[in-house]
Amino acid sequence: MKKVLLIAFYFNQTNEIASKRLRGLAKYLSQFGWEPIVVVPKLDNTPSYQYSNLDFKSIETDYEDMLDKWINKFKRSSNNKQTNNNSPNNKDPNPLISKAASLVGEIFAYPDGMKYWYEPAMELSKEVIEINNIEAIISSSWPVTSHIIAKDLKKEYNLKWIADLRDLWNLNPYVKHTFIRNHFEKKLEIETFRYADVLTTTTELSTETLQKLHPNKQICTVMSGYDIEDITENNIPKNNEKLNFTYAGSLYGGKRDPNLLFKGIKQLIDEGKIFSSLISLDFYGDNEGLENLAKEYNIEEIVNIHGSIPHKEVLEKQKETQALLLLSWNNKNEKMFLPGKIYEYLAAKRPVLSIGYKEGSLKDLIEKTNIGYHVSTLEQTKEALMKFYNSFIENNPLKYTGNQKVNNYSIISTAQKFGKILDSI
Repeated sequence: MKKVLLIAFYFNQTNEIASKRLRGLAKYLSQFGWEPIVVVPKLDNTPSYQYSNLDFKSIETDYEDMLDKWINKFKRSSNNKQTNNNSPNNKDPNPLISKAASLVGEIFAYPDGMKYWYEPAMELSKEVIEINNIEAIISSSWPVTSHIIAKDLKKEYNLKWIADLRDLWNLNPYVKHTFIRNHFEKKLEIETFRYADVLTTTTELSTETLQKLHPNKQICTVMSGYDIEDITENNIPKNNEKLNFTYAGSLYGGKRDPNLLFKGIKQLIDEGKIFSSLISLDFYGDNEGLENLAKEYNIEEIVNIHGSIPHKEVLEKQKETQALLLLSWNNKNEKMFLPGKIYEYLAAKRPVLSIGYKEGSLKDLIEKTNIGYHVSTLEQTKEALMKFYNSFIENNPLKYTGNQKVNNYSIISTAQKFGKILDSI
């Protein structure tokens, strides 16, 4: 069987969506003619992921994080200065110093804070290539250091190379740098990917965006997916007395905003269209501002804040709920993205209420698979809530309506597409 080197910084982290994509790829790629050998960093406080009876090897390298190193030095320096200077005028950091530190970070964290992984990863990758007769490389970002490693390996060994961009590099709307850094970063991306055979992204909109910077490159969309081993058919909600919606994850400082949901429910209760005794909202994960927001809308009796629980339990809670709640940022930058949570929801086989930007990749997926509703306005939210509520009253428990297109989003399909691309290079 042909062998491929997978350079993956995120792999062992259990709860990271990035890790799930890459672990799934490694797990199933051998079914399509390519045996992966995975090179990953040994990270403090991150246990090696436990595998059994899987057709790939995972090899760990040494690792030193650049940001941790310099931040710790800066903290020690600041603490020493505070200890030696008792002047009350030095209690608050100087804004000029903070700005200078930010500019220094722009320089020393170029191209990213994981750049010290380059040397140990290169050393180990060369050994793996020479011992195992590797024919191809797949590198995945973030971090982009993975691609720098792959580029230099490509130049030295002339291997097939797929550069997988889970998030875009320079064209990522959420990454902001200084003008100078943007200039050099763009040049670095163009120079790096000049050696890649194929670039891959996770959505069609990301592919269209990336093609503008690399017009002559072959760019393929390879979506992530759920692991079929996580699926339990005919999941039945535990609570048949209430229409409960479950949300598990971060609210990202309020960017994932439940205001529309809370306001819609409050208005429907006041209008006498739904009974508060028949509906509940369960939140797992961070609870930033949730309690105060529930009080603001006077619906705290239906909002249950559970805090963080192990990810394995999260998966079970998602299968046991009447409906799943997905909150994403109502911002046009979200158009090209698909939150990794949607793949867990596809595996959970429960109806979904998604609240976010009016159009884009997420809305398209939900409508194609018919797993629920994606809304972006108050009136749309109320309309979707009424559809769920009436269906619950008539058909308790709530019925799952996903169609056969759900099957297109398995991680096996992801691995198959990578296998086909490798064969075609």
